[in-house]
Amino acid sequence: MLGIGNYFWRLIPANPILVRVVQAGGKRKRDLLIRCAYLGILLFLVIFLLLQSAGNLASASLSDLSKQSSEIFYYMSYVQLALVALLAPIFTAGAITQEKDSQTYDILLSTPLTNGQIVLGSLLSRLFFVVTLLISGIPIFAITQIFGGVAISSIAMSFFIACATAFVTGALAMAIAVFKVGTRRTIFSFYLFIMLYLAIPLALEKMGYFQYRWNYDSSGVAGTHVSFFAGFHPFLALRVIFGEPAYRPPEPGMVQGYSWPWNWYLSSPQTFYITFMFVLSFVLVMPSIFMLRRLAQSTVSVRALIFQKLKLSRGDRTRTPRRVWSNPIAWREAKTKASANRSVILRYGFMTAGVAAAIVLVVMSSTLKPADVYIGSGGYNSVDRTITIMENGAPTVYTVRDRYEGMKAPTKVSMGEKQKVLEDLREGMVVTSYLPDSGSLKKSLSNLNVATPEGLLSEKRTRQFLLGAVMIELAVILLILTQSAASTVTREKEDGTLDLLLSTPITSRYYVWGKLRGLVSFVLPLMAVPIVSVLIFVVRDMIRPTPWSDKPLDWTVFPEAILIMPATLIMVCAFAAILGMQMSLRCRKTVVAVMSSVGIVAGVCGGLWVCGSNAASSSIGQPGLIVGCFSPFTLMAVLVNPGDIAPDSFPTGGDMATGRLLVFIFGWAAAALYAFVVWGMYKSMVRNFDMTIRKQST
Repeated sequence: MLGIGNYFWRLIPANPILVRVVQAGGKRKRDLLIRCAYLGILLFLVIFLLLQSAGNLASASLSDLSKQSSEIFYYMSYVQLALVALLAPIFTAGAITQEKDSQTYDILLSTPLTNGQIVLGSLLSRLFFVVTLLISGIPIFAITQIFGGVAISSIAMSFFIACATAFVTGALAMAIAVFKVGTRRTIFSFYLFIMLYLAIPLALEKMGYFQYRWNYDSSGVAGTHVSFFAGFHPFLALRVIFGEPAYRPPEPGMVQGYSWPWNWYLSSPQTFYITFMFVLSFVLVMPSIFMLRRLAQSTVSVRALIFQKLKLSRGDRTRTPRRVWSNPIAWREAKTKASANRSVILRYGFMTAGVAAAIVLVVMSSTLKPADVYIGSGGYNSVDRTITIMENGAPTVYTVRDRYEGMKAPTKVSMGEKQKVLEDLREGMVVTSYLPDSGSLKKSLSNLNVATPEGLLSEKRTRQFLLGAVMIELAVILLILTQSAASTVTREKEDGTLDLLLSTPITSRYYVWGKLRGLVSFVLPLMAVPIVSVLIFVVRDMIRPTPWSDKPLDWTVFPEAILIMPATLIMVCAFAAILGMQMSLRCRKTVVAVMSSVGIVAGVCGGLWVCGSNAASSSIGQPGLIVGCFSPFTLMAVLVNPGDIAPDSFPTGGDMATGRLLVFIFGWAAAALYAFVVWGMYKSMVRNFDMTIRKQST
């Protein structure tokens, strides 16, 4: 299984670059470790899912076993696609820049190799490793065939979707590298673009927007839908092959009002996605082939050339000197990474998008959904003992009773299963049902059932979307920080500036602390985005009126979250930074350091999330909540959406004070633990810094 791809290169036409990289990749220990880690993740997922349902498998029927196999295939397909989307840009983006860093790019251009051989050889040689990862995972996917429930065509389709995703991301990364629109920093913005591209359509589809609905019943309600983004989005296209009753495309003959290719796009989005992404890969590669040597010989970048054509270049400009911090290494890491125009745009774009998303959620959750029947202006009139019911825009005044009047009992008022009094009736409450008195000349009510008006987004959906936004923001921050930290030392090794720095009176402690401080300062504005998003909801909850609530204040997000999140985010980011620096110090090449760092951080955070979320949601209650607080992503989930993550510790309508106190105490305890780990890693790096540098220089 591990060596299944080592001989696959013999089937590929001879290309010196491709053969060199493929043969070297089959022998490198690093590639073997990555392949083992990839297969280990898939095997761990299968074993974990089997153990989770081990108690039910003993007495399970064939139908239950088939459902379990389908569930395993469901999770494995998503994990495989996520790993491919993560690994493909890392391998391909360094195809050209790595040659430039090692100063072999000019030699490569002086050989008789054509532009096509250079570009395609570099691209396919990098994608070859990703494809062999997919092929090596086939035996694990074959486990799902033991119990049945998964068609072989579905497995093949999931592999084709992952392969198409790898090719299009690789072709785009190759085009970016060839056109010199950036070097190693480009990979950061490229990952940010990928994260937004994957997250935004998923959120819009989850909110019910951009859906093609069909299979309407007799009452006009659509029983099935498919996303309009499925033909361009890998995860939505992958979801189609799972055969969910509520999410599947219509048959080609059932798509009305659309001609080809929209008919194909809606009826078979998975095949459209695969075809379109392979065609797009070809379109992205062709300009790189035609322009490779011309761009290499040009001294003007594409950006400068565009500015010259548009006459936007301002020539030489001067700027005021900037104040350097007491530690110039920290200042250099924090400021130079954020001083480029591209970095400024990305940083402020990320911050604006995050805060704007939180404001949109606040507006949608605060805007009441229009109801057909509701209590009109003024609510309950205690003087006249009347209420106004608005039904389809027409007001009707009814008399209500707060005591027995002759043979008529008091008006019964309820909200769900809870009994209410007339004074609880407020303007805007939704009237779910009402029963007028029979045989009365005067319009009066004997029974009235009301409900709290909901916003365009319910409180539950609002928390889910806010949690998703916070999780994505934290993942992007960790990804950017880890890759920045992983290249911070190797970059100076490759360009020769590390030797200059070490020849100065700068000590290893001064150097390492400056790097760590600068990297954390670099992402501080980004860390403010999830904190500000949560703060917006806390402020909204403090000022919004909730007269019909059983509680004096119904929090969407508990206010203590804004006290716990800053310390947690800073310590988790410091951990990712020091880990990336450790790998950057030990590795000689930037690509190796980045892949190792991202893999370790993703593995640690993913493992803690699985353990923490299962502990918090388990039946053991508060002890499990304490364990979950030591997982950063689980802690964020508990702070934003505690009812779904830890239902036993935060029961609906029950006492939540104990759970909130535990989260506050052990959230800070987790931050202190991460600080202790970071300090230990920092001391170890300082102690071994000189020895590691000397070993690599020999």
